[in-house]
Amino acid sequence: MSKLRIVLAVQLLFFVAWGGWLLSSRNADSPEFYLETTPVDPRDLISGTYVALSYAISTPTAGNCPSFTNYGPVFVKLAPLGKTINTENGTVPVYEATDCSKNPPQEFGWVSAKLQYGFRGNMAVYGIEKHFVNEDNPLKDARSGSVAAKVKIGHNRSLVLLDLVKKI
Repeated sequence: MSKLRIVLAVQLLFFVAWGGWLLSSRNADSPEFYLETTPVDPRDLISGTYVALSYAISTPTAGNCPSFTNYGPVFVKLAPLGKTINTENGTVPVYEATDCSKNPPQEFGWVSAKLQYGFRGNMAVYGIEKHFVNEDNPLKDARSGSVAAKVKIGHNRSLVLLDLVKKI
């Protein structure tokens, strides 16, 4: 076999393995839950068609969260605190940030984030701030705040955005 075929086969195996890992994260055994979005301007002509999202959990203020000033990895505890929203799927509980930690506790509900300085001060970034949609999807014109994010906890305690649901 020529060297070129070996290199191409290795690249193909890499992308197949990566795709499998990403798909298995969506199918993790963790329960699904909802996050409320907050308004943000989603316009960017270069990135393609997507909905830009901001979350109340992006600026956590409960527990030890306000004491964090070092930027970098942080773990945020998400839990339902009794707040609900009305969606197309009925009334659903909303998860909110209840605590922060530099070390990952072993309890369920702790997700990884990256603390960074944003336009509203310290912000936790979860990697679910953009949701790409097809050009013909009616959600392409949705504004953050008019939809709820259906998420679950995937590999490495990262949040996986499963779908967007319109609020009513």
